[in-house]
Amino acid sequence: MQKHFDTSGRSPAHFQHRAIFMAAHGPAKRAVRRDHRPEIGSVAENPQGARGEMNAGPGSLVLRRQYMPFWIPQASGDRPRKCGQHLLIAALLASFAVVPARLLSEPIRPLVIATNQPETSYEGKWQRRVYEEAFKRLGVPIEVALMPTLRMTAMADSGVVDGQFVRVFGYADAHPEQVRVEEPIYQVKFGLWASSPALNLSRLEDLAATSWIGIYRRGVEQCQNSLSGVLPGDRVSSVSTPELGLQMLLAGRVDFYCELDAAVLNALYLPEFKNVTSIRPLLMYGDPIALHPYLHRKHAELAGRLAAVLKQMKADGSLERFRREVKYELTGQ
Repeated sequence: MQKHFDTSGRSPAHFQHRAIFMAAHGPAKRAVRRDHRPEIGSVAENPQGARGEMNAGPGSLVLRRQYMPFWIPQASGDRPRKCGQHLLIAALLASFAVVPARLLSEPIRPLVIATNQPETSYEGKWQRRVYEEAFKRLGVPIEVALMPTLRMTAMADSGVVDGQFVRVFGYADAHPEQVRVEEPIYQVKFGLWASSPALNLSRLEDLAATSWIGIYRRGVEQCQNSLSGVLPGDRVSSVSTPELGLQMLLAGRVDFYCELDAAVLNALYLPEFKNVTSIRPLLMYGDPIALHPYLHRKHAELAGRLAAVLKQMKADGSLERFRREVKYELTGQ
C-alpha cells in the first residue's frame, strides 16, 4: 500500500536535500563502505573452529583478519583502503621509533679508571691522553679518578672502580679480581741518577769501592734492596718524594738518587725544575719492567679489545706523539 506523507509547510528544496542524503547514506552506500574497510592481521588464540579460521587446535596461535575501527570517506572507491593502510604503517613506524629514542635518552655509565698520577704531571697528562684515545676508539666513555695507591688497590678489588692505569705484570697473581690487559702501555727501568758530571759508574757492585752517599724513594723496594746489598746503612737513606730526591742532588747533599726513570722525568718536567739540565742517569740497571692496564673481571671481555687498540696506537705512533705533545705543553721544548 502506498503511504502518503504530509507535505504541508515544506518546500520542494527540503525533499531534494533528503533525496541526496539517502543516496549518500542509504543501505547500498553502507555496504560499499563496509567492503572497503582496511584489514590487518592479528595473532590470537584459536577459539576452536572460530569462523573463517583454520582449526589449529586449542591454545594454538593463528593469524586472523580484523577490521580497523576507522574509515575515511573519499570520492574514489579504492582510496579508503589505501588511506587506511598508510595511516596504519605510519602508526607502526611511530611506535617503533619510540624505543630507540627512549634508550638514547638513558646515559651510558662511563668506566671509572683509577690512577695515582695527578693530571698536572707529565705521566698523568700522558697516560690520560693515551687512555682517552684508546677508549674513544673502542666507543667506551671513561672517567679518571685520582687516589692514593693503597686506596686504589682496595677500590679496584671491590669493583668500585672499573680499572687502573698501570700495574706490573705480576699484579694479577695477588689480586684475582683484576684482569691484566696483555699489551703493556710502556716500560720503566731503575737507575741511579746524579748531578755531578765527575761521577761515573759501570756496575752497581762498584758502589762498594766509593765513598758516595745515596738516597732512594721510600717504599721503592727494588732500590732499597739493591743498595743495602752493596753499601752500609749509614751511607743510604730514603726520601718521601722524587722532587725531594732531585733537590738534594742539586744541592750536593747526596751523590746519587735511586729511582725509576719515569718518576725522574715526571719530576723534571715540573715548573720548579724547568731550567735544570744537570740531572742525568749515572747507571741504569735491571730488566725493563712492563706496566699494564688492569680491568676488573666484570669487564674481562674488554681486556682483549683494549690490548688490540694499544698495539695499534703503538704502531701508528700515537703514544710517542702524545709524549712529545705533553712535554712541549709542560716545558715548551
